[in-house]
Amino acid sequence: MAIDFIKMMQQEQKNTKDDKQVKKEENVAEAKPVAQKQDKKIYSKTSNSSKAKTPTTENGYVYPFSLYTEGHIVDVSNYGFEDGKTYTDKQISEIMLDHRHYEFAGEMTYKVFEDDNTLVATAKQYKKG
Repeated sequence: MAIDFIKMMQQEQKNTKDDKQVKKEENVAEAKPVAQKQDKKIYSKTSNSSKAKTPTTENGYVYPFSLYTEGHIVDVSNYGFEDGKTYTDKQISEIMLDHRHYEFAGEMTYKVFEDDNTLVATAKQYKKG
């Protein structure tokens, strides 16, 4: 009787090992190939591309757009921007200053992410020396 119990325990251990091995093989088979990350293209307003997808003009940017600064997207929907109106760099900076975004006090440059219709604002950095 004790021998039967030992054989039964050994059989259970063998079955669990087989089950674990089968599960590992299933996990390997189910593993999805990792998609490669696509780099987003950055276009400046001075780019010479003949077919621009974003609503930009030579004089500025046409609202609606998102504004990305200091690591987050700023909600500018209630800042007084009007749909379809073109805004220059200086006008955007003035509106942002009026709404207490003091990082716009210096000289700002704007770049456009065409895929997201997002303006990325960066402050000019002055170097000594």
